[in-house]
Amino acid sequence: MGRNAVTKERNANPKKRDLYIVKLTETFKKHGLKKFSMDSIAAELKVSKATLYHYFSSKDEMVEICLMNVIGQLGNFESITTDNSISFETRFYRMLELFSGTFTDISNLFLADLQDEYPQLWKQVQTFIEYVTQVLTDFYNDGKKEGIFSDIHTSILVMSDRMFFNAISDVEFMQKNNITLRTAFDEYFRMKCFGFIKQ
Repeated sequence: MGRNAVTKERNANPKKRDLYIVKLTETFKKHGLKKFSMDSIAAELKVSKATLYHYFSSKDEMVEICLMNVIGQLGNFESITTDNSISFETRFYRMLELFSGTFTDISNLFLADLQDEYPQLWKQVQTFIEYVTQVLTDFYNDGKKEGIFSDIHTSILVMSDRMFFNAISDVEFMQKNNITLRTAFDEYFRMKCFGFIKQ
């Protein structure tokens, strides 16, 4: 996709590049990926296409950096679950806040485009989900040992999370039911914490 990487040395101004990535990440999250060419990306950033190529070799590179930026926002996930200075309940809620906040603006269009146009990057999303479920397994086991979580088989707890992650990866289902990632996370974890039967 797009122009091939240029061999000349790229602009070494990391602050400027980071500013472009922040803006592009928000734009891609809201409006998807397919409709953007290097020309329209340059227009979005209010720079010339030549300037854009000083910082990035291609649209593919930009998309990959933006996705890693989103995943990077979840970098505190594991450290939250293992922070013994706060209670398990606080850790759990901070983890939920982190996920919900990170996925606030990610549209179904972005997910669909990522899955269709960038299968290798989509695999990285799936790999990240595997990592999250392993961390959750350890967190649930530790919480049960401390008597904080109910004595429900850890595999069942993790299975419910895996089913949830699989569901939000089903872009067609999400679009059909008009469910955003933010809504999905908020509602799922509210149900997990408080149940769905009114007291």
